[in-house]
Amino acid sequence: MQLNQLIELSIKGGFTVIVLLLCSILSIGVIIQKSIYLRGLSEKVTSEFAKKLFPLVKDMRLSEAVELCNSLHWKFAGFKINTPLTNVVKYILEKRETEKNDLLDLSYNKLDTEITSLEKGLGVLSTLGAISPFIGLFGTVVGIIKSFEALSLSNTQNYSQVMAGIAEALIATAAGLFVAIPAVLFYNYFMKKIKLSIPGFDEVILELVHLLKKS
Repeated sequence: MQLNQLIELSIKGGFTVIVLLLCSILSIGVIIQKSIYLRGLSEKVTSEFAKKLFPLVKDMRLSEAVELCNSLHWKFAGFKINTPLTNVVKYILEKRETEKNDLLDLSYNKLDTEITSLEKGLGVLSTLGAISPFIGLFGTVVGIIKSFEALSLSNTQNYSQVMAGIAEALIATAAGLFVAIPAVLFYNYFMKKIKLSIPGFDEVILELVHLLKKS
């Protein structure tokens, strides 16, 4: 769809469609942001990191382990983005001396913080997915009301105003679904990706704490 067609539909759809268009922009922004930040959440990345990390910890080359954590990041628009697991591992290595007895509890507290950070913003997608159809429904009702109002005032067979109201109603319905469907799909995808990564994080944390307590 070309830009001028999109603008024309937005005008025909009225205020409701303009609101939904803004919701769509917000939804796309969140989807792009979370796609970037969740890039490092995969079983393969976790497994490869663990294979490099554990030999260093076993040999007590902890400074090299920290360097390994620092090296696992990617850059976007000038910002360095670390993976949640490397943040937790670095935290464990920093606390290994001062908090050795409570290391596991501290590790899971830190992991909870990282998971909460990953989920930040997903509530926006969930909310948009829930309310967008209702905003569209509101626009549909308004359009139908305009159609019947135009029909009651019409003294001729010219039903252009009636058709305009029906068009507004249908555009509002379509716009509501257009916003809601991707928001719900990506919300579920991101939440599933986060949840599937947690068992792998747990395994690395348990093994790391075990190795540090043995040393």
